[in-house]
Amino acid sequence: MALLFQDNALLELMQDFYVLTGMRIVLYDENFVKLASYPSRREAFCACMRENPAFDRKCLENDLEAHKHCIATKNLYIYKCHAGLVEAIVPITEGARIIGYIMCGQITDIENKGKNFEKLSALCREYGVESDLGELIGKIKYRSERQIRAASKILEACTEYVRLKEIVQPSGKQLIDSIELFVETHIKEEIDVDRICCEFNISRTRLYEVIRPYTDGGIAAFIKNKRLEHAKNLIKTTSLPIPQIASESGFSDYNYFLRVFKRKYGVSSKKMRQ
Repeated sequence: MALLFQDNALLELMQDFYVLTGMRIVLYDENFVKLASYPSRREAFCACMRENPAFDRKCLENDLEAHKHCIATKNLYIYKCHAGLVEAIVPITEGARIIGYIMCGQITDIENKGKNFEKLSALCREYGVESDLGELIGKIKYRSERQIRAASKILEACTEYVRLKEIVQPSGKQLIDSIELFVETHIKEEIDVDRICCEFNISRTRLYEVIRPYTDGGIAAFIKNKRLEHAKNLIKTTSLPIPQIASESGFSDYNYFLRVFKRKYGVSSKKMRQ
């Protein structure tokens, strides 16, 4: 599992969201595999209809379309499933990378119960479901467009909260890959512990815990080694002057760069180029 979460804290948050909105909430990992939900079962109508293979297949297609939309926009997405029920999905991000998703929904925005019953009854007949689902249709919760928008914004705030409180966080390997990509992307810039913690919404303790297996010198050594690797690659693959390479790799002090480069690789930058 790439996404880690604190079971009790997450469950409490999901219960609070449900009490406030009446909407089922679900946590998925980055591959859109369900990890947790509250309530654990789907709304009665959806649970019954998804026993029909064709209906279930269409629901899965809708979920994947919403998933793809989130990947493309990285923003809150409110939509209607093929049955006409309203759902919302929000990505949980770590910097520029999506590490999971939170969804809510399985409600209707049709206030007229008779109209909603007529529409969903027709859908049942379309899928060959002959049993009387009138009671289950009647249990589908109604929320106005304003209420849906408000609940969705609260859902969006929940994604920030679970990252801030580290209720949901990526595995160490996933996080280190993201930090590595961030450092490589911003290699010329000033990068320190505070900037990385801010970028990935993690505490210093969590950062040191993740980085420890990958370096003996902490985050500063990790960043320095990435800068040196970048400089080494430029020396071998370009004809840029070495002072420029030092600058391009984030070293503001050229003499310091020369010393640490030779210490790491056993030869000077000039000899490596030769």
